[in-house]
Amino acid sequence: MLKYIAYVSRQSHIITDRALKELLEEARNNNTASAITGMLIYFHGTFIQYIEGEEENVDWLYSKIAKDKRHQNITELDSGFNKERAFSDWSMAFKRLHKNEAFEILGYKDLETAQLFDNYQSPDEHPALNLLNNYVKNL
Repeated sequence: MLKYIAYVSRQSHIITDRALKELLEEARNNNTASAITGMLIYFHGTFIQYIEGEEENVDWLYSKIAKDKRHQNITELDSGFNKERAFSDWSMAFKRLHKNEAFEILGYKDLETAQLFDNYQSPDEHPALNLLNNYVKNL
């Protein structure tokens, strides 16, 4: 069984395009070495991420992310176990999401980043998980 964790976090400081590219390259290299796959969505200063792999590797990475000073307000959205990977071909798929794309996917006229940190009764209702699921379906 493979463990997965989905979370959102806010960037703690302004991240340049170059720094974002370097972060993505580092994540891809580290994930390949640890047999972790997943998806990272960047939306107006917010990271939405799904990681999957062997339980000890996922737990180690998530604890590393929780200590990373580039993140703040880390909020776990969902976790559990799957038999198969959702992102088997991606050490770290990436998407910079714009508001108009969020509208097309979710139907939210004005999706604000604050909504991504709201508590929802069911994980299925959370807009961040809906965004991730949209990309899983369209791979």
